[in-house]
Amino acid sequence: MSAAGLYRALGLDGYRVLDAWQSESDGRVRVLIEAPRDALQCRKCGCSRVHVHDPAVRTWVTAPIGLVPVEVVMHSPRVKCLGCGAKTWHQPTFASGQRRITKTFEAFIEQQLTRLTIQDIVETYGLSWNTVCEIDLARLKKMSRPGWKTLRRLAIDENYLGARHGFVTVVLDLDTMAIVSVLKGRGKAALALFFSKLKDAKAKIEAVATDMAGGYIAAVQEHLPQAALVFDRFHVVKLMNEKLSDLRREMYHELTDKMHRKVLKGTRWLLVMNPENLTQNEKVDEKARLHEALKLNESQAKAYDLKEDLRQFWNQRSKPAAEQHLEAWCRRAEASGIRQLHTMAKTLRMHRRGLLNWYDHPLSTGPLKGLNNKNGALQRRAYGYRNYEHLQQKLLTLHHTKFMLQG
Repeated sequence: MSAAGLYRALGLDGYRVLDAWQSESDGRVRVLIEAPRDALQCRKCGCSRVHVHDPAVRTWVTAPIGLVPVEVVMHSPRVKCLGCGAKTWHQPTFASGQRRITKTFEAFIEQQLTRLTIQDIVETYGLSWNTVCEIDLARLKKMSRPGWKTLRRLAIDENYLGARHGFVTVVLDLDTMAIVSVLKGRGKAALALFFSKLKDAKAKIEAVATDMAGGYIAAVQEHLPQAALVFDRFHVVKLMNEKLSDLRREMYHELTDKMHRKVLKGTRWLLVMNPENLTQNEKVDEKARLHEALKLNESQAKAYDLKEDLRQFWNQRSKPAAEQHLEAWCRRAEASGIRQLHTMAKTLRMHRRGLLNWYDHPLSTGPLKGLNNKNGALQRRAYGYRNYEHLQQKLLTLHHTKFMLQG
């Protein structure tokens, strides 16, 4: 490649290269350039009738050549407009605003940010945190997003982003698996702005999957009365597991026999795990340990059987069969005399319609939970994000990270 081709690759087209050398002190390559006279104009009014005075030496970092850092040096002229009288500095075409890096280097950093964290870039190239953050934010905003008009099936859930940013409400497009909105806070109030924009987009939402939180239910029913509200399996089973754990804890504190306490201690996860996932071998026999714990108390055994029976709600042959199964389960829970099961039955009856809607729209917030886990890994890898807007844009572009987490 010729020297002229190299300078073009550095984005210095239109500028006269006066000299280039490698410093013996720091090993950097420096390229001295000069702005052509006909490129000077007033930045206020655009007039080219200007008087040049007060030049100042300015330096920009550009893309490295191999492992060698490269800087662009220019006696940047200050011009006085003969038309409006304004005094302005020359704005180089190879740099943006007041940044001391070239556009070529910005493009290079953008490419590196697909694999490295901001801190990696800062330490490797000696740039400031804010500069790299601005470049990454601009990169994320240029990425493609799903159109709101084509939205049909949504999942809504909350996510905790840590002490700095608190809770957010996340809305996922279940067809493209892309996050379409990240809103501060949780509950009905947090979704007000989203539903306002959704109405303007004239999207025809068919179904929404969410948990059984009253705020989200009220928001969907108010703004999308025509959409089917679906309570997915994950949240129902999770609620049932919480009731079972509460019952185990209550039993443990009532036991006076130390041997019985020893048997029950540490069985929480055995109770809530699916039986097919329990380990059974020569070293560990979780099934036998669970069986021993269930023999201690009839109420716990009854609650465990009902927990397993509730899982069959989603395996019925039809919606009417599922309705019969749900009603029979609620009657058994109410007749058990167990406070936790009675409360669970009351909750399921209140949300019967949303549960049965699953048979018309088999949706799940599972993909959203998966993205929440991905977001957690993203934050751990970056040791957190100081800027909320930056983190928000990261979440909105998570669907682009198919093979590895972006920095």
